[in-house]
Amino acid sequence: MINILNCAQSQPVQKQNSDLILKLLIVEDVLADVELMVLALETAEIKFTYNAVDNLKNCEQLLHSKSYDAVLADYRLPQFTAYQVLELLQQSAQEIPLILVTGSLGEEAAVDCIKAGMTDYVLKERLFRLPIVLRRSLEEFALRRQQKAAIVRIQKQAQQQAIINRIVQAMRETLILDDVLKSSVDALHEALKPSRCFISQPDTQKEMWVNHVSTATINREDCIGVKCFVYPYYKEAFQQGKIIIINRNDPSVPLALHELFNQWNLNSVLIAPLVYQQTLLGGIILQQCDRDRIWNEDEISLLQAISGQCAIAIHQAGIFHQLQQQTQREKTLNQISRSLNSSLDPKYILQEIVRLTGECFAVDHVMIYALEHDQIKIMREWHSSEEIASSIGCTTPLSEWMTSFEFSPYQVFYAPHLEKICLPSKAVEIVKTVPHLTVLSVPIFIRDKFFGGLVLHTITRVQVFSDEEINLVQRIADKAAIALYNAQSYELLEELVKKRTQELEAEKLLSDAANRAKSEFLSNMSHELRTPLTGILGFSNILIEEIFGELNAKQKQYIQGIQTCGKHLLELINDLLDLTKIEAGKEELILEDIQVITVCQECLALFDKNQSSKLQLKFAIASDVTTCVADHRRLKQILVNLLSNAFKFTEIGSVTLKIEQTEATILFSVIDTGIGISAADQAILFQPFQQLDSGLDRKYEGTGLGLALSRKLARLHGGDIIVKSQLGSGSCFTLILPRSL
Repeated sequence: MINILNCAQSQPVQKQNSDLILKLLIVEDVLADVELMVLALETAEIKFTYNAVDNLKNCEQLLHSKSYDAVLADYRLPQFTAYQVLELLQQSAQEIPLILVTGSLGEEAAVDCIKAGMTDYVLKERLFRLPIVLRRSLEEFALRRQQKAAIVRIQKQAQQQAIINRIVQAMRETLILDDVLKSSVDALHEALKPSRCFISQPDTQKEMWVNHVSTATINREDCIGVKCFVYPYYKEAFQQGKIIIINRNDPSVPLALHELFNQWNLNSVLIAPLVYQQTLLGGIILQQCDRDRIWNEDEISLLQAISGQCAIAIHQAGIFHQLQQQTQREKTLNQISRSLNSSLDPKYILQEIVRLTGECFAVDHVMIYALEHDQIKIMREWHSSEEIASSIGCTTPLSEWMTSFEFSPYQVFYAPHLEKICLPSKAVEIVKTVPHLTVLSVPIFIRDKFFGGLVLHTITRVQVFSDEEINLVQRIADKAAIALYNAQSYELLEELVKKRTQELEAEKLLSDAANRAKSEFLSNMSHELRTPLTGILGFSNILIEEIFGELNAKQKQYIQGIQTCGKHLLELINDLLDLTKIEAGKEELILEDIQVITVCQECLALFDKNQSSKLQLKFAIASDVTTCVADHRRLKQILVNLLSNAFKFTEIGSVTLKIEQTEATILFSVIDTGIGISAADQAILFQPFQQLDSGLDRKYEGTGLGLALSRKLARLHGGDIIVKSQLGSGSCFTLILPRSL
């Protein structure tokens, strides 16, 4: 018999029980009682046939020769009891109910009977209950059989799943396809116990060959490497992925195949094709030699499940092999790139190209030619053996190649079998020393200008280049073009760099001179301006103190204005001088241990008198903050600058000085509820002479030096000043100083 199954379409067959006629065995020595039992069942419209016996011998014979749905037995007969009937029933292996039909039975005896394995009992004086008890007993046993069948089915499924899990686990533990397929056939052989179990796979010519044979296969060594003789007769079924079942005695088996069955001593064959995404990858073949075997649905289902996993494994192995090839190609390309980038010598670059290409593709001969004055000239070459004659210096007119040979140097040329192409005379001269079997040539363009080409030859064998390999050679040619362009451009680039370097050095000298002149000018001007300004402030103080006479109100107002403007100008000059000293590297800090709360209170005292009812000055210091190492005057100067800015840009709300520390730093934060600063303005906030347009009438005019000077002083301490702000939501300036220097 030959069966070709599509297991996806197979459906379980369910037994129909609506017209079932029961088969009963009645064990009773009183004929009248038998007739009463039959009458009770007929009255209940139960369809049945029966055999009645009154001795153990006949009872045993019937139980072993016929199948029954139930046994009705008297509890006590002249020469035996119902216990002996139960024993015979159990020996017969028929799993059916045994119901006692007795004249009298005590409660204790009834319990003993049930415990022994009898199903139920009916008193003869109440035979109207017999149909009810019979139906109930049959239902219980049917349910019991279903449960038992379900347990067996679950056990089989668990066994199948365990085998599949073993195969899946093997797939996860190794990427070696041979190991996965070998473990699959071994697991399948262990589960189904065929005579032979193996996997066949197609070669490049689409022929099926046995590659993986289970360890337990008989005559295992004789099977390895054998052509799958079944495949030619069932190609269509293989391609469609249908389960194939072949039995030796089937007359429809082709004669040639029947002879092969005899040769291999085969009786039954089960085949599951390995198909993934409509691609045939092989087949799992089970052979039974010792008997005609009928393969059941569970066995076919297990084989199909394992074949699906094996097909996935083969497909994934193919993808992995492709990835490995791709990785190797990328590795080769990267190696070539590194080699080419390691030198700007054109001769070295050309030689490395031919060497690495030859080693990568395992060809016999690689050369690079250049097009010079319409002549193809061999520039560099590599060969796998010293016996291969050199072609260095050979030239051929380009026109001769293009007219008498189907070859364009501007395109990829690939001839797997060069001997089948009619070569021109000059081409024959180039290759006459050795037989060229395969040729691959790709062009090299340098900035869209044709340079020449990279050519691969084989002389000992025909070599087939895949599209991916040809693409890789093209990428190598592109890398070579870049390297050659870099080498050709090196001298020009070096000259340009040298010239530009000289220009930059001249510009730097001019810039350094200008910076020095600026610093000297600012330093001198600061000193020159401070001298007369000191006199102005001194005389204004004398006038305000009215040492030489009283002043009227208008005179006092003018003198106070002179003093205020003079102090402001002095602060500007001092800031400018400080900034100049820092930029010149002349500023030196006087570091000491400072009581943090003391210096903060000194700064806050300067702003206490400027508070209004709309603006609050707050102070918060962490309990663990005590001292820090800093320059007292410069620290106070930074904090005053930050507080001053906060008051300038805050009309309503609060200005807070908050002090806290981390393991390595101490943080002085000045937080205000003022107008805030946009992200664009924050980028220029700490540049000298930069003022932000607040749009408000500010109480104090600024010079744009305060924040720039404060940050430079902070960084001079090894710290910094950072700002967090949003326009309209206030600002937080944080001075960060190291706890120790």
